[in-house]
Amino acid sequence: MNGVVDIDAEQVDGAIASAGPSPDEVVSALAAFPEDLGRAIADRPAEVLARPSRDGGWGVVEILPHLRDWEEIFLARVLAVLAEDRPSLSAYDDELWAIERDYRGQDPRRTLDRFRTLRGELVAALRDLPPEAWARAGEHEVAGPVTLRWLVERIRAHDREHLDQIRDALA
Repeated sequence: MNGVVDIDAEQVDGAIASAGPSPDEVVSALAAFPEDLGRAIADRPAEVLARPSRDGGWGVVEILPHLRDWEEIFLARVLAVLAEDRPSLSAYDDELWAIERDYRGQDPRRTLDRFRTLRGELVAALRDLPPEAWARAGEHEVAGPVTLRWLVERIRAHDREHLDQIRDALA
């Protein structure tokens, strides 16, 4: 690791204990997110989706593959925590993914379709879990012990952050 990881210092505090919305509310928000993305980019021409955000950051063409790539990781983590006792959860350095994985060269609508599929699998894994399942834990390489609930709340926060970025890029 070269110092960039997927968990920031503010997220580490209270990794095991977490208050906030109910699991049903979080799962509902996760289930709705692909449609929120779809509405945000609906009928937007390719040149608009490629436009950087006002602050010079990523445009939609970078954000969607980023979300898809992280969804693969989030899904694997959730499935591991549900299936194993305290699995090891690797940290990832995503700083160069946009270049290495040619985010700008990917079709945003196909990328969104793949994201929708992955998110559907994640929601299916989380829906109707018994309350005790939300306390299942894994060992994150940086954050230490983290619960399923904590992981899922991080996914929801990641969604909101990038939807805000998309709205900014499209403004």
